Amino acid sequence: MKDNLLILEIENHEYGIDFYDPFFFLLRDLLYEDTWETFAADVSVHKEHIERIHKLQSIEKKAGKISGSLFLPISTQEMKSYFKELNLNLFELKNATPDGLYELAQDESEAEELDEAIKLMDFVIETWPMYAKAYELKGTFLIEKGDQEKGIALLKTAIEIDPTLAEAYSELGQAYYNLEDYEMAIEEWEKELEYTPYDKFAYFMIADAYRKMGKIGSAIDILKRFVSEDKKTILARYELMDLYNQLGEYDVAKDYEDQILKMMPYYPGDIESWAKVLFKNERYDEVIKVVEEHIQKYPIDSHFKILLVVPYAKTGRYNEAKRILNEFKNQKDWYFYGKKELFETNLSPEELNLCGIH
Repeated sequence: MKDNLLILEIENHEYGIDFYDPFFFLLRDLLYEDTWETFAADVSVHKEHIERIHKLQSIEKKAGKISGSLFLPISTQEMKSYFKELNLNLFELKNATPDGLYELAQDESEAEELDEAIKLMDFVIETWPMYAKAYELKGTFLIEKGDQEKGIALLKTAIEIDPTLAEAYSELGQAYYNLEDYEMAIEEWEKELEYTPYDKFAYFMIADAYRKMGKIGSAIDILKRFVSEDKKTILARYELMDLYNQLGEYDVAKDYEDQILKMMPYYPGDIESWAKVLFKNERYDEVIKVVEEHIQKYPIDSHFKILLVVPYAKTGRYNEAKRILNEFKNQKDWYFYGKKELFETNLSPEELNLCGIH
């Protein structure tokens, strides 16, 4: 046992703190869903571990909750070293679950620590070989690193262990889609929908895969299925309108357009499609009202502000339109250039010039 690093005094009571105390807070949160009691039950034969848990519980009772996340980051190798030094055998921790380690690996990947995230999932697979989600996550990471073959094999292993693991079907579908094997991609996404029938992403990706295969009728069928599942979707109706226009079935396309004109966007992701239809029908004031109110209520969605350029210009508010454009050019130029087609489709050359769009 390492010597105390410091003496913590709380309410005239002294606690010796050493290197292992932070690790115990981490273990409680990562393996026991923030529960000391379950952790203590698993180490009950180790007197020193029980004493440590009681000490840490006492500290929290006096000082308040202490989150294990305060002691991150920690590498997989460090974690293994602590287990060895503490004589903690993970196979004896019967009530421990790896969900916290799975989430930690996700956080590491988002922080661009992909290699460390893979090592952590290797550790989980070694300890919990029937934990399907570890194979799914490692497979996803390997595909992200460009190792498609091994990644796909791991995703298939995840499904063999847990045939209901929707995330694995989703990632397999994406992997096959990226390989341009659209039939296999569709097959995996359809399996995903058996377990997550309201997954918007799967429906739209299946429709896109059918588009790339030239099967417009099949793309229409899957989007109709989604509309029947989600009555509030505008984006699916917009896609259906576009597909029917491609087929030259303009009356059906117009019917979907009319449906959209009678709706208000319920999902933030539907706002742009809804706005485009209203622009076509010169209902600019409605777009201004909805977008301004949405941004005021949800400032995190300030990127929708660029949709106001068209209705501001159409209602003579060129200075406001120019101010928005300058803001995006200076701060989010990638988003501005992605919307140039929107401006060129809905604004005349004179209006474009007055807004400073060249």
